[in-house]
Amino acid sequence: MTIDELFQRYGFVIKDIREIDRNKMFLHYTSLDNLSSIAKKGLEPNIGINAKVIEKTKKIFFSIGDKGALVIMDSWIKWLVAKPKSNFIYYIGAYLLKLQFFPKFIHKIIIICNQKNKNKYKWAYKTLNKILNNSIYLLLDLEENIDFSFNDIDEVKGISNIPKSYIANLYAYDSDVNDKKIEYWNMHTFSDKVVEKDKISILKYKSNYKADKILKCLIEDNMSYVKENCKLLYNYYNFIYK
Repeated sequence: MTIDELFQRYGFVIKDIREIDRNKMFLHYTSLDNLSSIAKKGLEPNIGINAKVIEKTKKIFFSIGDKGALVIMDSWIKWLVAKPKSNFIYYIGAYLLKLQFFPKFIHKIIIICNQKNKNKYKWAYKTLNKILNNSIYLLLDLEENIDFSFNDIDEVKGISNIPKSYIANLYAYDSDVNDKKIEYWNMHTFSDKVVEKDKISILKYKSNYKADKILKCLIEDNMSYVKENCKLLYNYYNFIYK
């Protein structure tokens, strides 16, 4: 069964990224393995593997516009570089980081060492590319004050004990870590809110559906912006495609 036949089987609407308003699109990427569940139940909120011990409530995260889609990927690379390769060690570290009296310099030393390790960057680029090669972008038809609010709180910035300097190091180039509200690149739905299937379309670029190909298109169409504001994403592009 081709991927086109798979989407048709599940009854998803397909839209080409060249034919939509990119400034206003709400994007969420997910594994191809989740398609069957989404077709039956819609897009369900969850606390992802990487958000355990940090997020408190189940939500669906999304970005706004092409710039948001680019910035979130740059932030993901920052996080992959900074974190341990082992998720178990990461969970322990994330938990300890929340403790008020735990010495934060230990985390800082680890992050600095990772950021000086060229091989860690290569690992981060390969890891992200592997994820995106098995993922697709969902175009969400969300309504303000019904599905989400621009005034909602970013739990990392708003209620965690994670130092602001840590957050600034991993967040977007233009993030205000002192403002608790969510931002265009790191939006989320209301807690426990399901996005119904009729509010979901599959995004493609020409005949390509993989998130990797969509991201490549977005980078190439915004190369000056990426080079100036998303340094690691720019390096990712050159590492993967050059």
